[in-house]
Amino acid sequence: MLETVNLAQKLRKSAYKRKRPRLQQRLYALQLACRDAGIPVIIVFEGWAAAGKDAALKLLTHHLDPRGVTIYDIQSPRTYEMHMPWLWRFWRKIPSYGEIAIFYHSWYSRVLEERVEATLPKQDWPKAYRDIVNFERTLANDGYAIVKLFFHISKEAQAQRFRQLEQDPLSKWRVRPYHWERHAKYDQYAIAIEEMLKRTNSNHAPWTIIAASDRRWARIATFETTIRQIEATLQARGLPLPVEILAETASPQEKQAA
Repeated sequence: MLETVNLAQKLRKSAYKRKRPRLQQRLYALQLACRDAGIPVIIVFEGWAAAGKDAALKLLTHHLDPRGVTIYDIQSPRTYEMHMPWLWRFWRKIPSYGEIAIFYHSWYSRVLEERVEATLPKQDWPKAYRDIVNFERTLANDGYAIVKLFFHISKEAQAQRFRQLEQDPLSKWRVRPYHWERHAKYDQYAIAIEEMLKRTNSNHAPWTIIAASDRRWARIATFETTIRQIEATLQARGLPLPVEILAETASPQEKQAA
């Protein structure tokens, strides 16, 4: 799947400036619609280090009502969490009805970092995939909108971005030794990512691979994917889309009649 992604996709600055405000307004309208309808939203940010996840997340939430959004930066499980079923710590972070939870990294570390770094035995990989699929199916069946984004860049682009960050004293702290160690295992991670995408992709919780070589392209793609998945959930529940969105998709004759 990764090899089919066109990493050369770019978006002109003028097009980016034209699209961004409309998409921000559209997503805010959807947030209000989900709040009123009691539909919870989960957004998963996964991808390569230095692929632009931070900036995309910041832009995505910039015009949302912060009272209805929670962002979780997922780290390695704490000692007490390791004595519980491994998904327990994620169940505790699931958003209430009508709210949004964004996971910066997520339960997918189980089949990525833990797999490649050999902290998860190979015989446990199939169970981890089954647990994830069942977890997401349970949430979707309860009416959750699930958006899963994977930010993809090439090995060469990642190395270049690491070096650029290291050259700036104000951003040097963002590149740690373990980033370079994992960069050296890029091919191993790519194999794990491919299997993850194939085994956990579904109609109710689909993966979208974001071509992140061009930052403007990646940010707009993040908005469009999130909006599309939330809209699909609203429509599956038989709920109307916000008026602002209907106006954008109406025909010229419909707009004139309105």
